[in-house]
Amino acid sequence: MLLNNRYKIIRTIGSGGFGETFLGEDTHMPSQRCCVIKQLKPINHNPQIYQLVQERFQREAAILEELGSGSDRIPTLYAYFQLDGQFYLVQEWVEGDTLTSIVYQQGLLSETAVWQILENLLPVLDYIHSQRIVHRDIKPDNIILRHRDGQPVLIDFGAVRESMGTVFNSQGSPTSSIVIGTPGFMPSEQAAGRPIYSSDLYSLGITAIYLLTGKQPQELEINPYSGEIVWEQYAININPVLKGVIDKAIQYHPRDRFYTAKDMLAALQGMENMIPPTQPPSLPTQPPSIQTAKSSAETVNYNKPPTKDKSANDFPFKIPMLRGNRYAIAIILGLIATLYAILEAIALYE
Repeated sequence: MLLNNRYKIIRTIGSGGFGETFLGEDTHMPSQRCCVIKQLKPINHNPQIYQLVQERFQREAAILEELGSGSDRIPTLYAYFQLDGQFYLVQEWVEGDTLTSIVYQQGLLSETAVWQILENLLPVLDYIHSQRIVHRDIKPDNIILRHRDGQPVLIDFGAVRESMGTVFNSQGSPTSSIVIGTPGFMPSEQAAGRPIYSSDLYSLGITAIYLLTGKQPQELEINPYSGEIVWEQYAININPVLKGVIDKAIQYHPRDRFYTAKDMLAALQGMENMIPPTQPPSLPTQPPSIQTAKSSAETVNYNKPPTKDKSANDFPFKIPMLRGNRYAIAIILGLIATLYAILEAIALYE
């Protein structure tokens, strides 16, 4: 059977309360390209609500199309349609592994790998937020390291699922009956149904902790006095800059977090000159691809330290040392000038 007389389902790759996700083939394309087909089911079949769900679905599909066309770290939307009372999205198949599966298969990621993942994802979040969109479900399962270039891709936006949960509240106004997000990875304001941009930064910080420690949020302790998450004991000798960035991102109160993804990225740049020139352990070769044999031989290239500034990359520890010497020299020169002025004053007095 072909969905919409075009898309052939190969296998199921996920399921949940709002439908199922399939790996499919586009039979109308010469390459028979692989694609992700999301079948979405409204939770209420009231005709009036169905009309609202339809409108919201079309609106969210348009947003996904725009986001996918503006960033290569967001899957491209190929098509959307309705069939037998259900809604379908057809998106680009991102060939790669989720961060969850990578940690499961190979163990914890190095600081450098986590640094690079954050550095590459924060501009994507900045772009999404500039479109007035909050992702709402950032977690290791929804970040894929793409096989062909090792870049992280952000999948599974929460807005479409929220559309499927549309109901009427007691005042007769359309609203959502569910909270979008994953317990542990979403902050308190999002759990209360009020996500903001820094909610995504919180989720990204918790994701970084998982990559560094292998601990799910529910396994981490909470400081009973401050409410802060206690995690550093599971990441021994963590880089202080990286730890500080993560700690600020996961603050309980939004006012104590980074306001924007740009702010968080700028703070992260402080770690750039502190990464040692030696390469961290390589990530393993990717498993065979269902699309091409070529990509199955590729590896995730997250073992290369940042190289934005060649001089900083060649001499990562000299910059702070030079800066410290400059301050010391300035102090010494100041003392010499002061002593000289005193001697001159004494000579004049005599």
